[in-house]
Amino acid sequence: DPSDAIDATRRNISVLFADIRNFSTYCENHPPEESTAVLHAFFSAITRIVEQHGGLVEYFQGDAVLAVWGSGSDGPTPQKALAAAHAIYIQSLSLFPQPKPDELSPLALGIGLEMGEATVGSFGLARRRTHLAIGHPVTAAMRLQEMTAELAHPILVGEGLSAGLGNHQLVSQGMFLLEGLKNPCHIYAYPLSDCVE
Repeated sequence: DPSDAIDATRRNISVLFADIRNFSTYCENHPPEESTAVLHAFFSAITRIVEQHGGLVEYFQGDAVLAVWGSGSDGPTPQKALAAAHAIYIQSLSLFPQPKPDELSPLALGIGLEMGEATVGSFGLARRRTHLAIGHPVTAAMRLQEMTAELAHPILVGEGLSAGLGNHQLVSQGMFLLEGLKNPCHIYAYPLSDCVE
């Protein structure tokens, strides 16, 4: 029955946060119809890929997407989250329009991945509920995505998800203090060569 109460539990989840860089600049220089078509194609592709890899798209926000693994009965499956990130990045190479010669800021995709304990569930009034995942792995995935341009790697992985992957060949980028978090964390890159067809 509809409820105004919080319906949420703690779960160990894997989080993927993807954002299109330079999309605001693209919108300024292209007709709205073109910008809408790009965003529609991206959201459609990312939803299909996440679901094919057993994940759930939590929300779209502007030109960004948050997806999670482990909010249901399955575990956080970090291998599936990383495989989805790889597939999403490869798909973006053909989805995003080729930049014109005079465009200085072409569209590019940044993806952050992290795993850890979060609160997952529904919140709000009975007539206007929302489903959310909140907690450290969500914040970390967002901040990792923000660092993809600075570190020149399209896919960055936090130490929680890295530990869940076992001996996967990630490339250490060192320790960083991410904005909004109080403890430094080890950041890893998914090798760029692995992201190219």
